[in-house]
Amino acid sequence: MSSPDQFVIRHPWLSALLALVTLQVASSSTLTGHTLAIVADLLQFTIMLCMLAGTAINIRPNRGHVRGFWILMSVSAAMWSVDYGVWVYYEVIRRLPMPIPQLGDTFLVLHLIPVMMALAMLPHHIEKKGSLSTNLEFPLILCWWLYLYFNFVFVWHYLYFDAPSFHRNFNLLYHAELAIVIIAFGYLARTSPEGWQQIFRHYLIAFLIYAPISAIINVLIQQHLYTSGGLWDLPLTISIAYLAWIGFQAHKIQPQAAPAHRDMRMGLAIPEWAASMAVTSIPAIALFAFERLHDPPVVRHFRTTLGFASMLLISIFIFTRQHLLNRRLARSLANTKEAFDNLERLQNQVMQSEKLASIGRLVSGAAHELNNPLAAILGYSELIASEQAVPAEQRAFAEKISLQTRRTKNLVSNLLSFARQTPAQKRLTDLNGVIHSACQLRLASFSANISLIRDLQPGLPLVMADDNHLLQVFVQVLNNAIDALEDVGGGEITVRTYASGDQVVLEVRDNGPGITEPARVFDPFYTTKPPGHGTGLGLSACYGIIQEHGGTIECSNLAPRGALFRIALNVASKATIAEAATVT
Repeated sequence: MSSPDQFVIRHPWLSALLALVTLQVASSSTLTGHTLAIVADLLQFTIMLCMLAGTAINIRPNRGHVRGFWILMSVSAAMWSVDYGVWVYYEVIRRLPMPIPQLGDTFLVLHLIPVMMALAMLPHHIEKKGSLSTNLEFPLILCWWLYLYFNFVFVWHYLYFDAPSFHRNFNLLYHAELAIVIIAFGYLARTSPEGWQQIFRHYLIAFLIYAPISAIINVLIQQHLYTSGGLWDLPLTISIAYLAWIGFQAHKIQPQAAPAHRDMRMGLAIPEWAASMAVTSIPAIALFAFERLHDPPVVRHFRTTLGFASMLLISIFIFTRQHLLNRRLARSLANTKEAFDNLERLQNQVMQSEKLASIGRLVSGAAHELNNPLAAILGYSELIASEQAVPAEQRAFAEKISLQTRRTKNLVSNLLSFARQTPAQKRLTDLNGVIHSACQLRLASFSANISLIRDLQPGLPLVMADDNHLLQVFVQVLNNAIDALEDVGGGEITVRTYASGDQVVLEVRDNGPGITEPARVFDPFYTTKPPGHGTGLGLSACYGIIQEHGGTIECSNLAPRGALFRIALNVASKATIAEAATVT
C-alpha cells in the first residue's frame, strides 16, 4: 500500500477537506463566471457542513461543561452554515445575484456569540459542582450581544434600511466579535493543559487566517467587487476547512480537563466581566441613541424600547442569579455550621480521650502498687478476725480493718477499670440479657417510690462485647438514675433498647432534676455528690469501656426535666457470627 493510501486511511476527514480545497483551487484557475460561483458555493457549503459534523461528533462522548462547549460550537457552525446556505440558495438554486444585504448576514454576525459562550465554559478545567447561579452569566452575554446587534445593525437592515450605516455597523460589530474570540483563544492556548492547548491553538490560527480575509471580502461585497470562487475565496476556503478539521482532531485526541490552579473565573474567557459590562453599558448606549435627534423617529423609538426591554431582562437575570446565590450561600452556611458542630464534638471526644488516657496511665500505676499491700492487709485482718483465741475487742478491730480494706480494694478496682487495665473478653452478647441482669442486681435496693419500666425490643441483634464490662456500665448508669431520683423523693426510670441501622441502642432516662453539666459527666473525678459518696470515676470508666467496644455513650437533659443516657454499640457482622458459631 502506497504512502498516500495510508494517509487517506489514517486521516479520512483531513483527506476529504484537502480534496475540497484542492478542487476549489483547481476550479478557480479553470472555471469562470456563473459556473465558478456555483462550484465555489457548493464546495464552501460542503465544508461548512463538515465543520458542523466535526463539532457535533464531540457532543456524545463528553459530559458536563465539555459537552456544553461542543454543543455551543455546533450551534455556531450551524448558524454559519445557514449563511452559506443562503448563498447556495440564490446563486446555485435560483441563479440570481446575491442581494446585499441578505438574511444570511444576520446568522453571520451572530454565529460568534455561541463561540464566546463556549469559551466562557472553560472546558479545559474540571467542572465545579453547584455552579448553576454563575451559569446565568451566559444569558447575560447573549442578551448583551443581541442588544448590540438589534441596536446597531438590525435597525438599519430591516427597520429603516440605510446601506452606509448598516455596512459600517455590521463590520464593526462582526470584527469586534472576531477580535474578542481571537484574544480569548490566544489566552486559553497559553494557559490550557496539553490536549486543550493544541485544540485552542488550532482555533487561534484558523481565526487569524479567517479574520483579515473576512474583512477584505466584506468590503468587496459592499462595493460589489466580490465574485464567488475568486482569488480571495482561496484563503477563506482554507480557513473554514481548517476550522472544520479541528473538530475531527478533537474527537481523535479527546483532550482531558485539568484542575484549575487558580480561580477558574478570572480569565479573559470568563463571563463575570461581560455581565458587569452589560449591566452598565446598555443604559449608556440607550441614552446615547436617544440623544441622536437626526435619526429617524422609528429608529429612536425602537432603540428606546429595546433599551428598556433589555434592562428589564437583564434585571430579571441578575435577580434570579442573586436569589440562587443567596440560596447556595444559605446552604453553605448551614453546612459550615454542621461541620463546625461536628468538629467541636470530635474535639471534645479527643480531649476526653486524652484526659482518660493521661489520668489512666497515672492511676493504673498507683492501683497496681496498692493491690499487693491491700491483699496482705485484708488477708491478715481476716485471719485475726477468725481466730477465736484473739480477744473479742481485737477481733472487732480486725473486722473493721477488713471492711475498710475491702472498700479500698473496690476503689482500686474502679481505678483499674477506669484505666482499662482489665482485658476485655469479647463474645457474642445479647444486650437485653445483660440489661436484665443489671436490673435484677439493683431491684433489691430500689426504694418503694422509684419504679422501673423496661421497654426492650425482642430479637435484638447480637453485639461483640464483654458482658461483664457492659454489666458494669449498665449498673453504673442505673446507679446514677437511682441517686438522682432519691434526691427528689422518687420517680420513674425507663430502660429502652432498639435496633437503629447497624447499631443497637440502649436508652436510660429518668424524670429527676437532670444533670447540672451534661458535657462534664464523663470527666475523671467529676461528681456532684457530697464528699464520701462518690469518687467521680464511675462514668469515666463507663466511657472508656464503651469506647473500647467501638461504641458511643452520650448524656443530655430532657425537657421539662430528667436526664437521658444513650449508649450505641455496633451490631456483630454476619462473618463474625458465622465464625463464632464455627468455634462453638
